[in-house]
Amino acid sequence: MPEGDSIHRLAIKLRPLLAGRKVTAFEAHTIPDADAQSVIGHTVEEVEARGKNLLVRFDDGRALHIHLRMLGRLFVEKPRSKFWKPITTRPQLRLAVAGTAIVGRRIPVLRLLREGQEERVLGSLGPDLLAQEIDVAEAVRRLRLESARPIGEALLLQRAISGIGNIYKSETLFLEGVNPLAKVASLGDETLSKLVLRARELLHKNLGPGPRATKSTLAGDSYWVYGRRGKPCFECGTAIAMTRQGAPPGRSTYHCPSCQR
Repeated sequence: MPEGDSIHRLAIKLRPLLAGRKVTAFEAHTIPDADAQSVIGHTVEEVEARGKNLLVRFDDGRALHIHLRMLGRLFVEKPRSKFWKPITTRPQLRLAVAGTAIVGRRIPVLRLLREGQEERVLGSLGPDLLAQEIDVAEAVRRLRLESARPIGEALLLQRAISGIGNIYKSETLFLEGVNPLAKVASLGDETLSKLVLRARELLHKNLGPGPRATKSTLAGDSYWVYGRRGKPCFECGTAIAMTRQGAPPGRSTYHCPSCQR
């Protein structure tokens, strides 16, 4: 599943292509044709991300809500050239403006929100780690509501903090020396605040171009623990472990048994 940085990077990429331009074509399998047709002629005002959610806002107050989850894909349709071949299958989503279009496939959440619906749909999200400002105290308060859960599970709950996924969960817990199996109730407010701020820092560092990395490196592994099961910890040499957390089959959590006692 794309993490918050991927969705924010997508919004940054799409914003100059769509914002300020009138919609010339719009179709989506999950949106009634009459509603889709009513978008044509309206202007895209903004493209923004809220956690792992992408929102394309129109000048009439409506917004196209996209959540890619595990399988969804969104592409920028390239201009035609002599090598261009027509797509033989109808895409799930096509939103066109002058000079460009975005095409989507296998998107599990794709809907048109009327003005006033956004907060009802997305209002339960916790503080967005990539927002310009973040209320750390509110993020800690929401994590406290999950006091019986292991912190490795709680960090993935978008109702607590939004934008973090498996990679940043594992990397954040390692860098702060916190055992992913520790119950939220066993951790102090200072520790929870540090986790929130560390995750925010890592996400922000990956908003630019290039491959994602949480560890400064010119070659080799880009992560401290994620995806490194059985390999030696960069800090102590202990073999990195992987455990699954949450409802079966569970989400993978990588950690160092020594550094994260």
